[in-house]
Amino acid sequence: MARRLGILLLLVLVSFSLLLARLFWVQLVWGGQLRSEAAKIRTREVILHPRRGNIYDRQHNLLVSSKPAYSLYANPQEVRNPQEAAERVAAVLGLRREEVLKKLAAHRFFVWIAHGVDYDKAQQLRDLEGFGLVDSSTRFYHQGTMAAALLGFVGSEGQGLTGIEKSYEKELHGVPGKVLVEVDAQGREIPQSSRLVQPARAGNNLVLTLDQTVQYYVERELDRLVRVHQPRWAVILVMDPKTGEILAMGSRPTFDPSRWPEFPQEVWEKNPATHYTYEPGSTFKVVVAAAALEEGVVRADEGFEDGGYIAVGGRKIYCWNRQGHGFETFAQAVENSCNPVFVQVGQRLGRERLYKYIRGFGFGSPTGIDLPGEELGLLIPQQQARELDVASMAIGQAIAVTPLQQLCAVAAIANGGYLMRPYLVKAVENERGEVVWARTPQAVRQVISSSTARQVADLLERVVLEGTGQLAKVEGYRVAGKTGTAQVPGSGGYLQDKYVASFAGFAPLEDPRIAVLVVVGEPGKGEYHGGEVAAPAFSAVVRDTLRYLGVPEAPEGRARDAAPAAEKTEQLTVPNVVGYPVEEARWLLEERGFNSWAGQRTGVVLGQDPPPGRNVPPGTVVSLRVSSGLVQDMVIVPDLAGLTVKKAGAVLEKLGLGFNPLGSGIAVSQEPPPGSRVRPGMEVKVKFNPP
Repeated sequence: MARRLGILLLLVLVSFSLLLARLFWVQLVWGGQLRSEAAKIRTREVILHPRRGNIYDRQHNLLVSSKPAYSLYANPQEVRNPQEAAERVAAVLGLRREEVLKKLAAHRFFVWIAHGVDYDKAQQLRDLEGFGLVDSSTRFYHQGTMAAALLGFVGSEGQGLTGIEKSYEKELHGVPGKVLVEVDAQGREIPQSSRLVQPARAGNNLVLTLDQTVQYYVERELDRLVRVHQPRWAVILVMDPKTGEILAMGSRPTFDPSRWPEFPQEVWEKNPATHYTYEPGSTFKVVVAAAALEEGVVRADEGFEDGGYIAVGGRKIYCWNRQGHGFETFAQAVENSCNPVFVQVGQRLGRERLYKYIRGFGFGSPTGIDLPGEELGLLIPQQQARELDVASMAIGQAIAVTPLQQLCAVAAIANGGYLMRPYLVKAVENERGEVVWARTPQAVRQVISSSTARQVADLLERVVLEGTGQLAKVEGYRVAGKTGTAQVPGSGGYLQDKYVASFAGFAPLEDPRIAVLVVVGEPGKGEYHGGEVAAPAFSAVVRDTLRYLGVPEAPEGRARDAAPAAEKTEQLTVPNVVGYPVEEARWLLEERGFNSWAGQRTGVVLGQDPPPGRNVPPGTVVSLRVSSGLVQDMVIVPDLAGLTVKKAGAVLEKLGLGFNPLGSGIAVSQEPPPGSRVRPGMEVKVKFNPP
């Protein structure tokens, strides 16, 4: 009996020991893993998307921001009727029903359905069983298509896909947050359960080198080029040659970053300023002239004989003037853009020295600009370049460049011989406006001496004054520049009647503030020479930009009836156009000496930047935020001060408001006051006094 009890006790002790060992193993060895798995089963993690940083121009005008929106998610376990739910979601959000069903079927507990849902649509889905909404944001491009290729756009998940949005994704994106909620076995949230919230941290803001007003001038001229010449593509760039800052970058065709999927992929996937490669033609002669003068192989007053062509390697290279220019100096050859003379100068330089300066001016290498996917251009390997290749490169053929590379080379002439690294972001600021980091100008190398740069600049001024670039003249300023008209190469040689017209230059000559490049690819109507197609656009951009920057006119360049330089620095007060129909707002701004930009042609102005009352230089661009239509539940009463009876009546009539004029002359007061929100049809009393 005692033996049996002993054996039983031993078995109990062994069993208890094994149980303790198992308990020790589960609690201490497996404990961490089991707790982690249990937490995964009973909790659900919802990612909180951070607010993406804003993008400003150099004057701190807001270009891009994120406006409040919602992200819609679903818990498929709680969706009782997937077919009906998918039908409703698809109808509200404009999605395909099959797409929603596929997402519901592919996940068990949680799946994102859509991001960037606006307030009105979100309200229609709030009571949908099995679905939930999380605060989010969507990207808003305040200027519509302005600088679209430069700014880029974001995808459905809020990630930058092109342009600045992509290259500064890390700075703009911010740090996501998360919410952990407890759920039951069916995946449903447990009421009054504990929540762990880790808030998202907003992204940083970018301050660009871009100037909204200068960009407006560029966009205006691009639209004119498209209207008049119907090109396949066009690019205009404006740079500060001393710093490398890009003041404006525009291209056509263009797109709206807010609605980029609605446009063809070839329009938005590449920025022509950094992706298109083309034979520069005669604008490249700037580089050859600089190299030849720096190396001392030619003098500005040295004479040449031009018979209309020159034979190289068994082939004839013709001048655009087939009769030839006869005897001319090198300075006149630059002025006349004479191919045979430049071929001779290229031969004097030779292959090694020519390549030295081609590479020195940055061709064949990326400029280093802070945009994604920059092309290198096309440059024949030096050891493979034949005599004919050297002759062709001397006139801007047998080499392909990007518009930005060409502009950087011209800017190096303007600033005294330094190749500057171009850039678009001046500073990164946090959400409190504190500077995180700022960029300073960077010289890549000195390519030529300042004395040579000055010589070339003087030669380029003659091109504008007396040569092929006379349509690039700017009243009141000394301008230097070079025309270019290049044929478009194809698989079997140059294409018939296909050209790239361009003009590159800088101003004012004595102290260059801007360098500008206009490139017009394959004009389809009328003229195709750079001097006729590109030079007028160059002149308009330079004229308006220099006046906007307050650059005084040169005494020797001012017309007799031109206004004194001091008048160019006057300040104008921005009028209040909030509440105006957009057409009337733009008319009033133009009357007061301003330019304007609006994302659409119809609607009512809801906001403006710069704001009313600010003093700014004449010609400043006032950016207008416009509603989608004129008819609204409530109408903002506009500021009618200074308008005539006829004009005030026309404005109020378009807004659907009544008009009760008192007196005559110009408006001096009104009731209700400006900015009031009233219902359509309400009468506005306006008092008029003689001016």
